[in-house]
Amino acid sequence: MTPALASTTALGFLVVMVVSGTQPVQRQLVPFEAKGLLKTAPEQVRRIELSRGAERITVVRTGERGWATPEGTDVGDEAGKRLSTAVQMMHASGPANEISAAELAGADVAAFELDPPRLVARLYGGDQAPILTARFGAHNPDGFLQYMRVEGDPRVYLMSRFIGQEWAEALSRSVGR
Repeated sequence: MTPALASTTALGFLVVMVVSGTQPVQRQLVPFEAKGLLKTAPEQVRRIELSRGAERITVVRTGERGWATPEGTDVGDEAGKRLSTAVQMMHASGPANEISAAELAGADVAAFELDPPRLVARLYGGDQAPILTARFGAHNPDGFLQYMRVEGDPRVYLMSRFIGQEWAEALSRSVGR
């Protein structure tokens, strides 16, 4: 093919695209699909209760990334970012593995440290009932995953340890203000 013919063909293709209004489809791109245990859109989470031992805080959404106590005290930019990121991770990141109730029957689950849990994150939408209560326990033996149980669900999930770590940091930065 000569350079002139190649140029004319390319120009013709561009003209057809402009006139038709369509853009080429990128078939190699996979559309995003949230696989997290939080099925509600992150923006719909209006209130969070976090607890770890004696540390407790309740925060309410004040904007896209803003969070404050119910009394109106801002928790700060760093804690606000971590809270928003943790909610987003609960929505987007699915479990690496799950242990069914049948597999747990008769097993010693004390090593999971879910009773009592190390950290509890309770997420609320617009009403009084929580839309998700996650109880984070110990890390797995490799240290890359963390045991987690969702209230009302008999399964134990293995989640990325970064999810529980984000909640723990958000709590530390919110309480430490």
